[in-house]
Amino acid sequence: MSVYEKTIPQWKLDAVEKLTTTINESKMIGLVNVEGVGAKQLGGIRENLRGSAVLKMARNTLMIRALENSTKKNVKDLVEYVKGPVAFIFSEQDPFALSKFLSENKAAAPAKGGQVSPKDILVPAMNTGVAPGPFISELAALKIPSRVKGGVIHITDDTIAVKAGSIISNAMAQMLSRLGIEPMELQLKLIAAYTDGEVLTADSFEIDLEQLFSEVILGHQLAINLSINTGYPTVETIPLIIAKANIEAKNLVLQIGFFVPEMLEQFLSKANSEAFALAAAISAKDPDAIPSEVMNHVQAAAAVADTPTEAATKPAEPEDDDEEEGESVAGIGGLFG
Repeated sequence: MSVYEKTIPQWKLDAVEKLTTTINESKMIGLVNVEGVGAKQLGGIRENLRGSAVLKMARNTLMIRALENSTKKNVKDLVEYVKGPVAFIFSEQDPFALSKFLSENKAAAPAKGGQVSPKDILVPAMNTGVAPGPFISELAALKIPSRVKGGVIHITDDTIAVKAGSIISNAMAQMLSRLGIEPMELQLKLIAAYTDGEVLTADSFEIDLEQLFSEVILGHQLAINLSINTGYPTVETIPLIIAKANIEAKNLVLQIGFFVPEMLEQFLSKANSEAFALAAAISAKDPDAIPSEVMNHVQAAAAVADTPTEAATKPAEPEDDDEEEGESVAGIGGLFG
């Protein structure tokens, strides 16, 4: 009985060895889905990746063998993701940056019948270069205006051939291809990546950066509020804590009537407001109890309080302290005659 020994072709051994070497030398080893990506689109994506990452295509069995031969710790965990049409992608970037880069670098691709259009497909006015014949009837059937000019068919107006979300018919796909219009977008999707001894999946590194930034800003605001409200000082919040304490101290002084010279203006303003409020309350019960000239002051003050003034829209100009004090005293003096 003879034993059959299978000979492995040298090209397979060489391919596995090269992949293993690249795996061992790379900071990040990823797997991308290449389903539906043609050779032309793949070439464009490779060009976009130049300087950022390297794409390596191989049979799945060879990719698995290379991972198993690698000396990197835990890199064999990538084997379970080598399924279907996938390719290696090697980079010095972290998976988060690479995933974002891939999502921003897409390749144009021709439409296929049965696909759903992700956006409005525009057929621009153009010289098709096609001689008169059945093609002009095909354009008419697809409701794309055209006419013969100079012995060739011209599309006369920019036309939305397919609206976003609509299914592309076979006839429309053939026409777009004939006109050289490639409305679809293809991108490589990073499905798993190995870095720093761990394997991450798309759920881990596909991040909405705008939402993350908003959450960071919100967290910062909440931390500032917590620091201020609990009185826990930090370099950033000490000025705010002092300002809050100053406001609260002034409010307390006004409420309990503990007079301090530097708050004379606030005390006079508070007294003036309370006097006007008392006059208004008395007048509501007995209109004749308060002199008319005093009520004129009360009504004028109320009108000023309800009407926006220039002081509310632009910085107040500095005034002489003696004049301010005099006006405040005059307001109270006018009330009590």
